[in-house]
Amino acid sequence: MRIMKTLKRSFKTICLCFGFIFGMALLPTQPIFAQGNIHYGRLNIKPQFITKLEHNNNIFLDAIDEIEDTIFTMQPKIALDYLDRPGNYFRAGYDLEIASYFKKNDNNYQKHQPYLTFGVKAPAGFFGRFSERFLKTADPYGADNMYGEGERTSRSENVLDFTFGYQMMDRYSVEAMFQNFALRYRDFMDQWQDRTENIFQLGVYMRVTPSGKTSMLAEYRFTDATYDRQNAATAQDHQLHDFLVGFRFEPGGKLNGAVKLGYGSKSFDNGLDSFNNSFEDNNTWLIETNVNFQFSEITNMGFRFIRSIEGSPDNDAASYVDTTIGFDIRHQVKHKTFFKSGLAWTNSDYRDERPNIPNKYFNLYSIYLGIDYNIQEWLRTGFKYSYDTKTASHSMWYDAVEYSNNKFIVDINAMF
Repeated sequence: MRIMKTLKRSFKTICLCFGFIFGMALLPTQPIFAQGNIHYGRLNIKPQFITKLEHNNNIFLDAIDEIEDTIFTMQPKIALDYLDRPGNYFRAGYDLEIASYFKKNDNNYQKHQPYLTFGVKAPAGFFGRFSERFLKTADPYGADNMYGEGERTSRSENVLDFTFGYQMMDRYSVEAMFQNFALRYRDFMDQWQDRTENIFQLGVYMRVTPSGKTSMLAEYRFTDATYDRQNAATAQDHQLHDFLVGFRFEPGGKLNGAVKLGYGSKSFDNGLDSFNNSFEDNNTWLIETNVNFQFSEITNMGFRFIRSIEGSPDNDAASYVDTTIGFDIRHQVKHKTFFKSGLAWTNSDYRDERPNIPNKYFNLYSIYLGIDYNIQEWLRTGFKYSYDTKTASHSMWYDAVEYSNNKFIVDINAMF
C-alpha cells in the first residue's frame, strides 16, 4: 500500500519530466555540440551540466513520520584534461551541486567539490601520482560512517594522496602511498565526530598475463585515526593494520578493478571511553572487491564485496564491521537505449557495545532499475526508481533507525 501511494503521488511529477524529455528528443538528430570538441593542443576542456528531478517519499529517512517532497537538482561541472605520454597526465575540475526542495526548503543545500590530480612517469621506471579532493556540503546523506544520515549536516572533507613507485622489467612494480583524510563539522554538536586519518600503504605487484592487464598483489596498510575534538584521554583514537592479497585488473580487458582478501586489526590508544567503559581491540577478515566485467559488447556487469572495520558514529559502541555485497548490470537494449539495474545488501555489525546495550546491528537492502536514452551524441536522459529499507536488530532502535524509502528520478545530462 505504501509503494502504491507513493506511485500515485509521483505520477504528475514524472509525467512532466517525460514531457520535457520527449520535447528534447524532437531536436535535430545532427549533433549541435560534440563531447570533447573544446581543446587547445593536448588540453581538453570538458563542461557538463546535469539536471535532476526527484520525488522522495521519506526525505528524513524516518520510521514513523514519513515526509515526502520533490527535489530539483542542478549539477554544473568543468574539467581540464592534459594527456601526454602514458603515465603523464594532469586533470583539474570543479563539481557543483545545487539542490532545492519544493516543500521543505530549509533542506536546500549546495555541494562544492574541486579536485586536482596529476601523474608523472619516467622512462627509467619511476613514477608518481598526486591527487587532492575537497568537499563542502550540508546535504542529508551522511558521512562515510553514516553519521548525519537523514539530517541536513554541514561538513567538509579533504583527501590528499601521494603515490610513488618503481616498475621493473615491465612485470614487477612496487608502490608506496601516503593519504591524509580530514573530516570537519560546522555545528558544535557534531564536532565530536571530527576526524583526521593518516594512511600509509606499501604494495608489491606482479603481472601474470601476456597482455599485462592482470597483476597479483600483496599490500600492507596502516591507518592512524585521531578524533580531534574528543577528550584525548577518552577519545576513539585508534590504529588499523590491514594485510591484503589478490589481483588487480587494469582497463582494456574484460575485467576492470581489483579483488583483495585479507586480515585487519584495530587497536585503541585509550583503555576507557568517556562513559568509563573499556575500549576493546578487535580484528576480522577483510575483503575489498570491486570489479566490472564486460560480458559482451552490449552488456556490462559490476560486482562489489567490501568488508572493513569502521569507527562508530554512536556513543554506545566504538566500532562496527561494515559488510556490503552488491551487483549492477547495464545492457544496451537498442542503439540509443540502455537498461540498468542493481541490488545491494549492507550489514553494520557493532562491536563491544556498552553494558546493558543489546547486540546491535543494522541491515540495509537496496534495489534500483532504470532506463538511459542517448538523445544526441552530447545529450542523454534517464529514469530511475530505487527502493531502500533498513532494519535493526532490536526494538531499542526501531523508531530511530528503521525506514523505507522510495525515489523516482528523471535526469538530463549534457556533455560538451
